[in-house]
Amino acid sequence: MNSDFSEIPAAPARAVANELATRSDARMRARPCLAGVLVASSLLTTNLPAQTGAADGAAPAVRAADRDPVADACAWLAQPAATRGEAPGAEAVLAAAEVAPALARLTAAWHTARAAAPWADLALCTAEQPGLLRTDGFTMPYVFWSKGEKPANGWPLFLCLHGGGGNDQADGPHGWRVNTREWQAQQQLAQRLYPSPGLYFVPRMADDRRGRWWFAHNQELFERVVREAIARLHVDPDRVYLLGISEGGYGAIRFAGNRPDRFAACGGMAAAEPLGTSPPENMRNVALRIDIGEKDTMFDRVGLARTMGARLAELRAADAGGFDHLLNVQAGRGHGIDYQPCPEWLATKVRNPRPDRVTWLVTPFDGRVAPRHHWLGLAQAPATMPLRLDATLRGQTLAITADVIAEDGARTPAKGGTLQVFVDGTLADLSRPLAVTVNGAARPAVALRPTVAALATTLAERGDPQLAFPCVVEVVLGGD
Repeated sequence: MNSDFSEIPAAPARAVANELATRSDARMRARPCLAGVLVASSLLTTNLPAQTGAADGAAPAVRAADRDPVADACAWLAQPAATRGEAPGAEAVLAAAEVAPALARLTAAWHTARAAAPWADLALCTAEQPGLLRTDGFTMPYVFWSKGEKPANGWPLFLCLHGGGGNDQADGPHGWRVNTREWQAQQQLAQRLYPSPGLYFVPRMADDRRGRWWFAHNQELFERVVREAIARLHVDPDRVYLLGISEGGYGAIRFAGNRPDRFAACGGMAAAEPLGTSPPENMRNVALRIDIGEKDTMFDRVGLARTMGARLAELRAADAGGFDHLLNVQAGRGHGIDYQPCPEWLATKVRNPRPDRVTWLVTPFDGRVAPRHHWLGLAQAPATMPLRLDATLRGQTLAITADVIAEDGARTPAKGGTLQVFVDGTLADLSRPLAVTVNGAARPAVALRPTVAALATTLAERGDPQLAFPCVVEVVLGGD
């Protein structure tokens, strides 16, 4: 198949630093460079082998005695993404007990392949010699360092966005002093106040004349950082955090509402967003904290924060298993607040990559439609949006509600499109059929067929072993 990810041209390579995984010094340290990064395209178009038939219609494939399909898939992962083609092992059906060992082998091969690739434009570095990330004509300066000792499960990763914003009269992409000053302030806060241990990535705005953290080029670059940090630097994929101040806080809240499955928690400080730009329905499985001064009334920031908090509280009251959030209105404060509590709260949160319920309001995020949300995926962008998806996988039953939302808020059942559902042994018993309902109507039960190809493909696509799955079920929305 053609992977949903493509190689990004790398900047000229610098020296490789390989000591991070074992260093234990609590001081901030810099090292040269890492690269060869994979990033997500804006739309998933895969040919993953899928289960769509009745439970009694699928027979296990017979493996060739002289082949090791997992070894073949490991070799496939070692190839460049642009040339590797479809993953082998589509006919290599795994028993339930074989899935975890197969994933362990594939993950080890993936880490080894990424470590062997040349490093380029992502590096541990300090403000004295900041790094540069590049994509599509944009250049993002950044600093990147470690604090404390690496935990046994891997480093927490904090992406810290500065305040400031955009100035269309700025003298070039990095010519506005306000953003430079705010970038420096965010570095100082991360060094002095934010929790240890952790890896800290603090970027500078890529273009002051545009000045929004949620723009598509920033989405791409942040995905690059997270994927490569997981692959090379032993980052715990379930402890990735995004936080920001003022303009950076706006960005953190928007990512919580539009890319929630990448982060354990997001924090907006001295910031707030309308419900329409940062759908709270998408935040069921990502924690969100907002810290705001009670006197921060410009742009109705404190009002918007209270509205978001109220909506999340309403959603949590109806679904106690999700929508973890905290609104902290700091008494007597204006736009300047105490920045220490938020990152400390975030650091206590751990992502659940396989929740039993996923709620997804599918809308474009600066023109990009997310291809995946936890264990749900889209074969292509919906013809009509917003599309509201609510899926539960409990007790061997997959229940899906799919509605199109009109401008007046009216909901009508979705009439077309294909939803991909990614399944493993945590979500269902792979040896038993899966019952399926769509908008209350029963569909034929599906025999789950774990394959090596599905494991390898989802690992390559997401760059996250915690989001790799052995089964993919395709569900046509609408119809009978």
